[in-house]
Order: sequence, then structure tokens, then C-alpha cells
Amino acid sequence: MARHRRRPEDDYSDGSNLDSPDDVSLSDEDEWFDVEVDDAGYEISPTNIDDEGSNDTGNFGDDCDDFDIEDQVQLFDGNLHPREYYLKQLKEFNEAAFDDEDYSKGSTILLDGIEELWNKYCAWFEYDPQESFESVSLGSLYNFFDWLLGQKAGKDGRKKRGTKKSSSLGTYWKVYRLVYERATGAKLDAKLNRKMHRVGSSPARAQNLAKKYGLSDQKLENRCMTVDDLKQQVETTLGTTEKSFSLGELRILCVLFLLLLAPTGARPASVPKLRYRDIRVVLAWDPEGGPHKVLIKFTLEFTKTYLGTKDAKTVTLPEVMFDDSLMLSPHVFLEGILFRHLAFDAPSLTCPDAVSKLGIHPGEWELCLPLKASVDDVYIFRRAVKTLIGYEMSPTDPNSPATIAGWVRRVGELTVFEVPTIPYNLRYNAANVFDRSGNVNDATRNLMLDHANSNPFQKHYLGRQLAFDPYALIRGLEPQNALVQKSSSIGHSISKRRPVNLTPDQAASVKSHPGIKKLACKAKELRQQAKHSRKAMEKYKKAHDKLRSARQTQRRVLKDQIREHWTNKQAVIDIENQLAGLGFVEEPAIWKSNRPKRPAQKRLMDAVTAPVESTVEGQHRRRDVAIYAVMAYCVVVEGPAVRRTNTSRAGTMQRSSVQDEPREDGRYAEYGRHAAVLSVFIASEEERPRRCFLCVGMALGLELDDPCIEELTHEFYSAGDHLTNIREGDDIECGSCYMPLDHKMHLQHHALQIHGTVSY
Repeated sequence: MARHRRRPEDDYSDGSNLDSPDDVSLSDEDEWFDVEVDDAGYEISPTNIDDEGSNDTGNFGDDCDDFDIEDQVQLFDGNLHPREYYLKQLKEFNEAAFDDEDYSKGSTILLDGIEELWNKYCAWFEYDPQESFESVSLGSLYNFFDWLLGQKAGKDGRKKRGTKKSSSLGTYWKVYRLVYERATGAKLDAKLNRKMHRVGSSPARAQNLAKKYGLSDQKLENRCMTVDDLKQQVETTLGTTEKSFSLGELRILCVLFLLLLAPTGARPASVPKLRYRDIRVVLAWDPEGGPHKVLIKFTLEFTKTYLGTKDAKTVTLPEVMFDDSLMLSPHVFLEGILFRHLAFDAPSLTCPDAVSKLGIHPGEWELCLPLKASVDDVYIFRRAVKTLIGYEMSPTDPNSPATIAGWVRRVGELTVFEVPTIPYNLRYNAANVFDRSGNVNDATRNLMLDHANSNPFQKHYLGRQLAFDPYALIRGLEPQNALVQKSSSIGHSISKRRPVNLTPDQAASVKSHPGIKKLACKAKELRQQAKHSRKAMEKYKKAHDKLRSARQTQRRVLKDQIREHWTNKQAVIDIENQLAGLGFVEEPAIWKSNRPKRPAQKRLMDAVTAPVESTVEGQHRRRDVAIYAVMAYCVVVEGPAVRRTNTSRAGTMQRSSVQDEPREDGRYAEYGRHAAVLSVFIASEEERPRRCFLCVGMALGLELDDPCIEELTHEFYSAGDHLTNIREGDDIECGSCYMPLDHKMHLQHHALQIHGTVSY
């Protein structure tokens, strides 16, 4: 008879589900042992195991040619292995190796974390953890969660952020149930579960815990990032100099992440896992006529792997020929990455303008543009690693979703959105757009969102700020849905006046915080002792790091508080000024020491904001110029976001003549760079130049109007750390001498003999 699938909500009588984006990744069962059922209700299998006509030799590998089936049949009664083989396997079978197979890596980390806290709790009260699991009661559970919420310090005595939301307490409870099941092999008692499962809402005891610790019932707003908001986010990502990426390709990847996430509504964690083998580029006929178009097809991995992997889905993004904004074109940024790494298999397909020269064979619909097999397993979203004189992309290590989410949040602040921007804003928007679209049914929407049914959408994704005009519907008026939808997005409250960073006075005010004062006094005492003892020096370094971390934390908290209350405070000021007849009073601009845009960054912004061309050929040229600009920017090594300043008297007194005011014709820049090169060569062994010959070599490769030249050719008064970034197998070269060097010791000898630089 047919196998009935157990629904996740049948696990517990309370019917709690765990498909929240903020909860544990636990949903759906696998299909490893599913069978098909015919019209009569009988089980059928896709293949007949006993098919005598089959030539399948099984999984015997390359040895099957020498395999004598008849001899083995006579030896083992028709089986591949003897009876003793299976008896030994049964005796030595290790069930523990499959304990965590049901859950993804992230879920397993959560389970292990709660189990570690349970063990710590039991050790504190001198209980046996396993016995405590088996004799668990409502009182012991209440006591455990009370103890858990009371934890203020974590590993190594570090202060914990603490639990702020009752929903987090609910997550702890759900994870604890799974930890209990893993430890005892049985589910928690249903009656006990009913009393505890809705932590912070219905049960009296759990509700007391939420009130006792002041946990908020307010859920994270599922605000949408509309296309207009996305455009502003991308524009800020590409154009800002207040946020620095170590390598230009990381800035491009940050944009590509948004542009691949926005139309798919995928789980944000799945996009950074994309490899080149998941990408398929195709030149296709357009059935509606017109020029051939480039299609990008990419397959996203299902990130929630509870009880096995799920079927992957493939999304197709066709090229928009006359796109009014190339900033929203994933083709420009992805093709820029592909051409930059020479990823196409065709040896001559190395530049974007070659694509417009290609055609499709008569009678066929598409021409595949295959990628090299050697890059199949390479991640697209990789991190950058330091080299001798800059950064380069790691060949293997991907960027974590948390790192990319941090980029998105910081750029959202620079875009001056009121609410914090998270990748899920794009997923929320896609889900709601799919739901409102007449071209997408519920089944397709659930497939795009990786949901088994519509319940998760209704509970977590359907916008709580209703994006329609109910009053107009009731009165029979024309609904102002566009206005309502815009007001519900994260971009409606955008304001260029909203503070992005703290002022110098605000940043300095954290020093008066009692905790900061205490840490500063301790660091000052240890600094005096550090002069006489190496052990005291280590203590001082730890105290100094702790003080610096505490200051950063307080500055972040202060900035968040100022941004949170700015909207209402500024509204009151604007109202009073207008009613007083003063209009909008502009506050004086805060001077910023940010770097100016680099030449490559300017060209990139000009290329992606170029106006639409009127012809197909012009549009191809516009697209190709943008792709070339992306390729060029990928190799740019970005410096820190804040320009270097030297306020010391020594720095002011000893500024070199190469830092005079530049001339408009650029001749001074060339002269200054030439003077910097001459200054790193020595005439005697006693000379010690005040410029880094490696950095000066980097400056020689930059354009004359690049503002980083000044940074690279400035005089230094403390040693750098170039040597620590040399890895085995790296190509080493002195850019000032245009001389290749064999290894690290060769570089050190060259630095001392030619440039007078001592290294250790």
C-alpha cells in the first residue's frame, strides 16, 4: 500500500512548525524510500530489480570486465558477498555516525550549542546530564531556561549580547526538544510539550520568563526592498568611498549577490554557494523576434537539508536589450566576472564584444557558451586574501553569507535607509511580488521560495504592512496602490540628512561611559607594568584589545540610538521651522576625510549609468563598455575608506616635496612619482629610505590621477608587514626595479642591498 508521508506538524501535538527564516532549518522529509503508486493503489518501482534482460553490472567499477558472475553465484548463492560479510557488517555497524544526518550543518551547530549549555547547567548543579534528560520535568525545564537567560558571560569571560526577543526563547525551546530526542531516542512527553512549546505567549510559566527578562514580542519587520530601493542600494555600493572593499572584485560581487537574489527570492545563504558549474550561459533566439539574447541559467542549492537534500531549481534570466539602467543588469556584472577570469571554454571568447559577433546555427534555438571544466568547482563568491603588495581572490575559499550580509547592512546605512537592510528584504519583496502576480500561481511561488506549502509564506513572508488601499476598495474609489506599496518599502523613509556616522564629539563621548573608564584605568596600570615583564605585556595587550572592543561596541550602540530617534526629532524640527516661516534649515555639512573616487570607479559609474542607445548595435556597445569597466575594476586594490592623515609634528615638518599641490596638467604627478622612485634607492649601506619600495612599485602601475599614489608614496616611521603575506609558490617581484625575485630570502636580500630596507 502507498506510504503516507508524516507531516512535520505531526511530530508534536501542539502543531508548532519550524519553517521560519529565523528558526532552525527543519522541514519536510526525504524521498529516499518513496515509491510510485499506480492507478489501482499498488506500489510500483521505477525499475525491475530482477529484470533478466538488464545488462547492468551494478556498481562494480572498472573491475567488472574481470568479474566472473557465474563463479560468484556458485560461491555465494547468487549474492555478491558471502554470509559472513553481512554478519560482520551488522555487528560492527555504527549508528552514531548517522545521528546528525537529518539536519544541516547550521542546525547541528544549534543543537550542539543547546546541548553544551545543558551540560554546563547540569555540571553547575552537579547533575548527570543523561539522567536529567530522562527525568526531565516542567520545573527542571523552567529552571534551565531561567538559568540560560541569566547567562551574562560566554567563553573566555566575554560579555554576551543576551536574548532580546521572546521568539528567540521559542527557538531555544524547539532546539531543546530535538536535543532531548537525540539524547534519549524518544520524543518529549506531549503534555509537557503543550505546556512549554509556545514560549512567551500561552503557557503561564514560560510567559513569566519572557516578562521576567523583558523579552520583546515584536517580530522583525518583513519590509520589502523594491526595485527602486534596490537601484539606490546598488548605486551606493558602486559609488561610495565610505565603505571600502579590500579588492574591487568584492564590490562587484556584492552587487551581483543582490541582482541574483532579487529576481529569484532564494534563501540568501544559497547564493554565495554558487559555483561556476551552476552557471550556464546561452545565446538564444527570441521567439518574439529581434536580436539574439544572452540567457543566464543558474541552479541554486536547497539550503534547508532536513532529512536529505531536495531537488534543485534552475532560474533563467534573459538579457534586457534596452534596459534603462545597467546597474540592475546581472548580465553585465556576471559576464564581467566570467571574462575577467577567462572562464569561457572557447579560446577566442575572451572579450565581451566577441559575443555580439556570434550567431546561431539555422534550425537551432540556442548556442551554448560553455565554461571551462577546470573552474567547475570554483566558487563565484570567494574571499580576498592578502599578498605581498595587495590582495587577490582566494582560489578556493568562499565568502560567508554573514560577511556579505554585513556589506549589505553597511551600504544600507550609507544609502540612508531608516531600517537596517538585510538580504531577506529582497526575498520578502520577491515573495510578495510573486503572490500578487497573475503570471505566478501558488505552486510556482512555493517552488521559488523552497516552501512545501503556502503556510510559511502566510506566516512569515506576507507583508504585515498591507500594500493595498482598503479604504478605496470599501468606498468604490480608484485604489492608490502605488502610493501604499511605496510607503511600505524600506526606501520610503530615505533621507540624505540621516546621520551615517558619529561626529567626533559623539565618538569621544563614549570615553565617559563607566565601563570604558574602568577598562581604561586597568589598561593604564598594566601599561606601566608591561615595561618590566613580558607576561605583563601580554596582559596589557589583552586589556588594550578588550578596551578597544568595548569602545567600538559603545560607539555602535550610540550610533544605532541616534539613528533610531533621528526621524521623529528631525520631523519636529522641520515642522517648527516651517511654521515659523524659516522653511527647511540646512545644518552645516560635516567634513569627511573619505577618499575621492578612483579613476576606475569613476569609469565604472559612468559605464553603468550610460543612457540607452537607440539601435541594437549601440546597445551592444553600451553593454560591452560596462562589462569592460567591471573587468577593469575587479583588479583594483582598494585602500581604507578614510584617507590617511598625519597630525604629528614630525610628519608635518618632514613632508617631502613630492606632496606639494598637484598641477592640472598631470606633469607634477609624474614628477612626484619619479622622485618617489629615486628616493627608495640607496648610495651607501647606511642609508635608510623613508618610503616603502614595494608600495612605490605599486604606485608606478596606477594612473597619474589616482589618489592612492599619495598614500603609497608617503613617508613611513614604522615597519610594515609585507613579508607576513608571502605564501609558498607566490610570484615575487620588485615593482620599483621591475625585477623578479625567486623567494622570500631573495626579497629580503634585495631589500637590504638595493633599497636599504631591513626586514626580519
